[in-house]
Amino acid sequence: MHGKDTADMWIRNAWYVAAFSNDLQHELLARTFMGEAVVMFRDTAGRAIAMADKCPHRGVPLSLGKLVDGMVRCTYHGIRINSEGQCKHIPCQALIPAQARVATYPVADKHGFTWIWMGDAAQADAALIPDVHWMDDAAWTACGGYHHVGADYQLMNDNLLDLSHESFLHDRTIGNEAVAEAPVKTVVNAGEVRVHRDIFNCEPPPFYIKATGFTDRINRWHTTIFTPPSFNLIENGSYPANASKDHALERRVIHLTTPETATSCHYFWGVARAYQRDDAALTEFIRQQSSNTFDEDKAMLEAQQRSLGGTGGSAFPVSLCTDIGPIQARKLVQKRVAQEQLAQASVAVVQTAGLAHAAS
Repeated sequence: MHGKDTADMWIRNAWYVAAFSNDLQHELLARTFMGEAVVMFRDTAGRAIAMADKCPHRGVPLSLGKLVDGMVRCTYHGIRINSEGQCKHIPCQALIPAQARVATYPVADKHGFTWIWMGDAAQADAALIPDVHWMDDAAWTACGGYHHVGADYQLMNDNLLDLSHESFLHDRTIGNEAVAEAPVKTVVNAGEVRVHRDIFNCEPPPFYIKATGFTDRINRWHTTIFTPPSFNLIENGSYPANASKDHALERRVIHLTTPETATSCHYFWGVARAYQRDDAALTEFIRQQSSNTFDEDKAMLEAQQRSLGGTGGSAFPVSLCTDIGPIQARKLVQKRVAQEQLAQASVAVVQTAGLAHAAS
């Protein structure tokens, strides 16, 4: 599996984050998802719109143009494309060719994110959008950010499902050696992978001291819950080692990764807490420290990608006990991809048979 080009490992019939909802306004935003150039914007009604970033006339990026009367105007020859991807105006002629249209993608706004569906539009059910309600739930206070990462999105999944790296890569913020030394329990059930770690009677890392106020030894835990293709939720909390878990302060760390190319991805993240919710200074501290921590992940994953090469190579030439979660997650992704490819092949067979029958 790992020797293949990761381009054939994309699950297309799923919701991915395309942008923070607040970042998508009445102007053109260009991004690439799964190797496809996409231009996004909000129409005059505030609806999120996504379409192929390619003018049907000469193929130049529509994102180089501008919005005029709610339509995308190509900056090369001025043709205008509406929100449904239809050409509605050509300056030099009244006749609009039938093929002058652009592919569009289903999009939806939920929990502070704009989501995009890159597969079969008929299957784009908004009820399938991952539950990340912590980002806009009044019972939680959240902050978030974005990193562009020059690495295969599955390397990010691997990273989040094996948090033993906190001990070494993040020893200045969230980690210490107690993390790597703690036993790990991995469970695969109902299409998700859960990796749980309890860390008892340990020194609080620098981030924990400031984020919780606990200065003496603590008990802490984190459970990474992975759902294909790339949703990782980390349930995290800590409490004084001499107290009961009833005194725990809890956080939810949301990781949403969207493939860009075979060797790059968009990484959206959020951190929500259920305590000291009105402390704006604490929120900013958590945001900045989290961003610094994920900068370290970004640098490491990009170095790993360069080492593995453009086609990915084997991510696990030697497997450790902490690799069970990442390996099982990759198996779930592989299974979903195989199911999609089988379904597509079946449709192609039916279409071919229909064309042959019509020609006879």
